[in-house]
Amino acid sequence: MIMTMPPTQTTAAPSARTHPLQAAVRGLSLVTVLACLGLAWWWLATHHLTGGPDEDPVARAPAPAAAAEIVSVPDDVTLELVTVEARLVQDELTVPGRIDYDARKQVDYLAPVEGIVTLVEVVVRQAVATGDVLAELSSREVGLARDEVSKCEADQQIAAEAAEWATIIASNVTAVLAALEPHPPLQEIQDGFAGRALGDNREQIIGAYSALLHAEKVNAGTKSLVEGGLLSGRIVEERQANLEAAWAKFRAVCEEARFDTMQAKRQADADLQRSERQLEIAREHLRALVGTGRRQPQPAVSEKPARHGGETLSMLDLRSPIAGVVEEVFVAKGERVTSGQRMFVVADTSSLWVRAQIHERQWATVDVTPGHEVRVLIPGMETREATARINHVGSVVEEESRSVPLVAELSNDDGRYKPGMFVWVELPQGEVRERLVVPPAAVMRHEGRAFVFVPAGPGSFARRDIRTGIETKQFVEVVEGLAAGDQVAAAGAFVLKSRLLIEQDGGE
Repeated sequence: MIMTMPPTQTTAAPSARTHPLQAAVRGLSLVTVLACLGLAWWWLATHHLTGGPDEDPVARAPAPAAAAEIVSVPDDVTLELVTVEARLVQDELTVPGRIDYDARKQVDYLAPVEGIVTLVEVVVRQAVATGDVLAELSSREVGLARDEVSKCEADQQIAAEAAEWATIIASNVTAVLAALEPHPPLQEIQDGFAGRALGDNREQIIGAYSALLHAEKVNAGTKSLVEGGLLSGRIVEERQANLEAAWAKFRAVCEEARFDTMQAKRQADADLQRSERQLEIAREHLRALVGTGRRQPQPAVSEKPARHGGETLSMLDLRSPIAGVVEEVFVAKGERVTSGQRMFVVADTSSLWVRAQIHERQWATVDVTPGHEVRVLIPGMETREATARINHVGSVVEEESRSVPLVAELSNDDGRYKPGMFVWVELPQGEVRERLVVPPAAVMRHEGRAFVFVPAGPGSFARRDIRTGIETKQFVEVVEGLAAGDQVAAAGAFVLKSRLLIEQDGGE
């Protein structure tokens, strides 16, 4: 049989029971005390410890250290003290890049025409001046182009002589027609223009004028003969008609001579201009074949190299268009080359280009104004840092990399930098602001915390924790922990850090 026991009842003594109103009062008093303590701590923190909530971070006083860590300076160690100061700082964005030839001072020399290399005049790393011969090429196409130029030069010379002759004829015909207007004796005209070129016009003009004078002479004696009854009226009419015909023919000859000579002159001038155009076209074609620009000095296109002798129309000297160094040679004597084949690389490496890529997401945050200087870090060299000046920035985003290209000019007078080197480019980013800074050598780090050493008395320094911001090769921004005018140890601070850590390990 299972028996059930009644529950035990416990009754508290009336003196130990707490009234609900009393418990509420005690809880309210505790909350009030905690609120007052929190308000007091906030007022001390914002007015006595930090100088107020609106204080400039440059002038912010250091927060008090929880516990001072003092280290003495060894006698054989010399420390450098620097003063904390404010300066303008700006964030930096580091992007990859590479060194390349300056496109304005580098030429990939391509074969201008198909041909055979008969001579190579240069070797790799040889310095050349503008116009120096790099190689010699024999090309049938060049020979034909030179022959065309020679033909056009001959045609132009013939056309020039024809134009000059037509001008002389036109001038003399105009002069003789003017001389005939006062109706002078025929002998006077013949004597005056005996040594002056009139061409076929001499016979026509002088013949018509002579016939006119004869008709006038015959007609002048007709009147006396008619009065004497020696001539009939029919003969008189015939002589008068002959005179009028002589005048008409003379005028027609003069007009035709004037028109024909002017037309001949205009035609000769047009032929001369056409021949000059044909010559210029032939020369332009030859210049295009040999790869020389209009502004570059060059010998006459029909000139033949004197050193070869014999038939040299097909020989072509390949000359350097710039002064620089032969970086590459890709051909040898006797090799057949095609038009456009790469033969040499000539470059002036006194200045190079640094090509960098700025991703489109970062583009709006950087300041890359042409003419501004940027820092270049070269991992593969002992001297790892250089300065380059921005030359230009790309106008479009490259499709494959989704980046905007940037080109900066890098001085390379000593030739230490080589095209193809990988580099990092540091670009200014964000706004310029004034902040406290210290040298990088002054900032020590341990267990993820940054700190400096400040003087703590004769021969001793105290560790002071800081919070850093922007860090570059020249400075480290101090966000918290120091004030303007404070002194910190720079060179030699690492020795203090080592002694501090040794003392802490020994104390443990």
